[in-house]
Amino acid sequence: MDITRRQMLQMIAATGVVVTAPPLTELAMAAADPRVVAFKGEQAATVRKIVERLGGINKFISKGDKVVIKPNMGFATAPLRSSNTDTVVIRTLAELALEAGAKQVQVLDNPVHPAPLCKVRSGIVEALAGLDDVFVQWVKNEKFFGDVVIPNGRQLKRTQVMKAILECDALINAPMAKSHGGAIVSMGLKNWMGAVKNRQEWHSTFNMHQAIADFGTYIYNEKRLKFTILDATRVLATGGPGGPGEVRHLQTIIGGFDPVAIDSFGLSLSSWNGKNYKPHQVPYIKIAEEMALGSSDLSNLRSA
Repeated sequence: MDITRRQMLQMIAATGVVVTAPPLTELAMAAADPRVVAFKGEQAATVRKIVERLGGINKFISKGDKVVIKPNMGFATAPLRSSNTDTVVIRTLAELALEAGAKQVQVLDNPVHPAPLCKVRSGIVEALAGLDDVFVQWVKNEKFFGDVVIPNGRQLKRTQVMKAILECDALINAPMAKSHGGAIVSMGLKNWMGAVKNRQEWHSTFNMHQAIADFGTYIYNEKRLKFTILDATRVLATGGPGGPGEVRHLQTIIGGFDPVAIDSFGLSLSSWNGKNYKPHQVPYIKIAEEMALGSSDLSNLRSA
């Protein structure tokens, strides 16, 4: 019997257990273009298949490029706690960049927890061992940030962004899907809070949801941003963003170009802190759609 996408998502949400499946199972793809591509399977193979569906890594990265990968790696927790992007996902993206001829690959985040503890506990440094010209940094010092203006921001009009992001040739957004006490969920749109110097003002000076969408009007219009890979291998369904909480093994990865669609799809995979949400119930997703960053309408996605 064929299982529809909706039935599969309901099964995952209800049990938190991955159903036995072929090595790669395609969940969804937009009919006309890969607005959203999602697969279930082993992490490395899944990331590679998604990038292939998006056009292949050589479409996005050229020989000699300086590449920045922006995962969520700001928490000093072990990988199985699911506070950070899966280490295999990060390594696979770095490998792909090198295979395309990248001159260097920087894996960067402005951490929530102290950088030395993140380095020791996250497992990311060990995961990238043996890859030449790949550098992992938790960036805090103000000298590594540059000023940017956000002309279309409603509240957030300017901020400081990592200089490496401003100066790179290719940028990849590599968030993970997890619950969040203030934002409901943390996925692709919210992941950029780790790219700026002063994330605290997004909480205290501005409406955080509006600031997330405001920054989106800047970063998603940057030609250097190539695509998003949203890691839902293991989602932190409760207790996010740092945990501990309930970890659900969904073994799912989502990719594409539309940040609203990607986050909306990720939202549909699980309940979050015990509740199910529609995209319009997560304020920053709703605002981002209103500001024309993408569409939460997933009705034109087909199931495998």
